[in-house]
Amino acid sequence: MNKKTIGWVVLGLVVFGAVSFASYHIYQDKVIQSEKETKKVLNERLADLYEDQKSGYFKADISSEAFDDLATEVKNQRGESQTLEDIDHAKKNFELQEDLNQLFESDVLNGLDLSAHPILKEPDQDKIKALKDQLSESSAKDKDWGQDISMLLRIAETQSKDFTSAETDVSDLLNKGDGLTLSDYLTGVKTLAVLPDGKYKQQLLDKLDPVKNQLASENNSFATQIQQSDASMAEAEKNYQERQAKALAERNKELTELKKVLAEKQETYDSYKDILDSIEDSKKDESSRKKAESESRSRGSDSSSSSSSSSSSEDHHEEDE
Repeated sequence: MNKKTIGWVVLGLVVFGAVSFASYHIYQDKVIQSEKETKKVLNERLADLYEDQKSGYFKADISSEAFDDLATEVKNQRGESQTLEDIDHAKKNFELQEDLNQLFESDVLNGLDLSAHPILKEPDQDKIKALKDQLSESSAKDKDWGQDISMLLRIAETQSKDFTSAETDVSDLLNKGDGLTLSDYLTGVKTLAVLPDGKYKQQLLDKLDPVKNQLASENNSFATQIQQSDASMAEAEKNYQERQAKALAERNKELTELKKVLAEKQETYDSYKDILDSIEDSKKDESSRKKAESESRSRGSDSSSSSSSSSSSEDHHEEDE
């Protein structure tokens, strides 16, 4: 192999290496760009599970399966670990909200709707403490959502203590048997007065019905005092509910404003999207028009060239004759 041949071989290897290197980098750039676009789409899918991701509120009426489905899709798309971690945190926060709702007779937080009259199903200090511990480790504990969860847990804790205290007093009254006096009864039902008007309170009142009827039947004056006690209890409950509802009403007002802001943002987003879609359509129409004009000019040029060639051929033919 002479030097010239060796030179061409070396040059070929250099060119091949350069082309391979450039091709690899182009491929790598495309892979990175594709991964970025995939990550963006998946993060947008996660954001769609929130009513407002910044403040931490989830959309109403979704289930934890939505987070599982998204996590599966991320794994299938070879999504990065950070996205999976964000989904995991979101799912845990959502399940915390669901467990909190289960403590009450009806949902106390669903989307941006906050109940003004939360009523605990039954006293459960252990469950409430467990949820408070979960919230302390939550990634969203300092967001508006976390603050509302904390407030609702405090309400649950207070009601649970009141329920337990009232249940103890009712048990003590029933254990007095024939030695029960009207004074005992009126003192005992004071703890029932502040309980929210729900199923648990009704169960305790039902337990006292036989005692109340017995005392009322023994003396007409007892009946009058018991009626007065019932009226006082209703007034105490009303005051309790009003105090509790005041703070919740203020928070609901703020959430209503947030709903309004989000709706305005969505309207603006939709408006911009319509404009961008219109611009994109215009660009496509313009591109199609220019392409058609170019093709038309090309056909005209070809036709003119063909005509010129035909004319030249005829001239040459005449000269030969």
